[in-house]
Amino acid sequence: MKKITGRFGALESVAFASGFSLMAFELIGARMLAPAIGSSTYVWTSVIGVIIAALSAGYFLGGKLADLRGRPGDIALLCLTITIGMGAMLLLFDSTMAWIVQTQSDLRFKGVIASLLLFAPTSLLIGMLSPYLVKLKITSLLSSGQSVAGLSAFESIGGIVGTFVTGFIVFSYIGAREALVVVVVLMAAASWLLEPRRRWRLRLGAMIFAMGIIMVPLLMTKNDIVRIDTPSANYEIKKGHINGETRLLQYVTTGPYGAQSGIYVDQPNELSFWYTREAARMVELAPQKQKILILGGGAFTLPEYLARSYPGSQIDVVEIDPGLLTVASNYFDYQTFSNVHTINDDARAYINTTSQQYDIVIVDVYNDSDAPFSLMTREYAAALNRMTTPGSTIIVNTVATEVGPCSELLRAVDATYRLVAPYAALSRVATTKPLQRANLLLVYRKQPYTFAGTKTLSSLGGPTYTDNFMPAERLQQQCQPWK
Repeated sequence: MKKITGRFGALESVAFASGFSLMAFELIGARMLAPAIGSSTYVWTSVIGVIIAALSAGYFLGGKLADLRGRPGDIALLCLTITIGMGAMLLLFDSTMAWIVQTQSDLRFKGVIASLLLFAPTSLLIGMLSPYLVKLKITSLLSSGQSVAGLSAFESIGGIVGTFVTGFIVFSYIGAREALVVVVVLMAAASWLLEPRRRWRLRLGAMIFAMGIIMVPLLMTKNDIVRIDTPSANYEIKKGHINGETRLLQYVTTGPYGAQSGIYVDQPNELSFWYTREAARMVELAPQKQKILILGGGAFTLPEYLARSYPGSQIDVVEIDPGLLTVASNYFDYQTFSNVHTINDDARAYINTTSQQYDIVIVDVYNDSDAPFSLMTREYAAALNRMTTPGSTIIVNTVATEVGPCSELLRAVDATYRLVAPYAALSRVATTKPLQRANLLLVYRKQPYTFAGTKTLSSLGGPTYTDNFMPAERLQQQCQPWK
């Protein structure tokens, strides 16, 4: 084995770069999957599990190869192969995901297969770096523990930095696909740290090839889709005719199962989605509406409509993503109003700590088609009860069914709000398919009251869950597929 001289810190730098790249690649991968299959716990479980499995295989293969060869130039080759693997993943991403979505119905299978095909090969290559670096670092058994610990520390520090930089900074300014270019550049630079003069023409050619294949899909993005990444989510702004609408809509999605909010292109001030129109109608019928709380901003179409309709009311909008207000202003003609106050916080966290009391609470918190489990528990109900007035109205947008397996989700939601307000009514979007998951608007009151155009909803007898146990993923999986 050739001894490395005059390159103090090169191995540690490569270890840092590999740790940084691995964690950034994991975050980028999960973010890229969101528009196609969502970002539920099932998806994250698939990504993390497959990447760990691929790393384990990489450690094994890398150790075998390092014992056979153990050449510093192999590190450069591995780094460049990683960059090519990332470029190939991006190049094949859209066609691969289209095939997976068409052939698989179970979300768990979608996540695992997508991760195996798209993320496992590159993760395996990254895993091969660690034993190679150790092989080159150890020059004496007397210092082997210190050598391994030092490289592991640099790799871990790189992972920590990669996690925070990607999640807190990179996603705030560029998209997930562009962020992958940053990782490719980092690994390409790492390939020059060991024996930079050796086969430099081949290295340069491989680096140019890797950059070329990663730029192709970026230059071929569809002009009719705007992709926006924020630290909290991935958004796609689209135009089209959806939900049976004949008028052209501009709408935002965070996943594959529907639009979260939108406007009519020819009349942006008019509510375009059924559930927002129905929620606005419930607000109009409610006896008290001086203080209104909206959980989930969306494209801010409903807050704007209510602000125009009730200028004397205070409207608080709790939206976890501060970037969504900019999206609403730039793409959905949202105008600021003096009686609308935006609070950038998690919905549950705000309810737990606020000292405000509200006459109306509108709950419309969704990540694609899934609601967070934290808004379907006994503890949530207790906090909600504390911050609502005796004559309050609670309006809940739910995506479920009244019959079939998906109705278990509806029963769980209903049981939660029954702990706050025992009087309930239901309004359902018109459909000829009772088993098709659709928007259901639930209205709860602490005191008896009749809402025209709704049907009285008796208790569905669902179980009440707790913060410790709420199987939201299982309940929502029973609603799959979206058809």
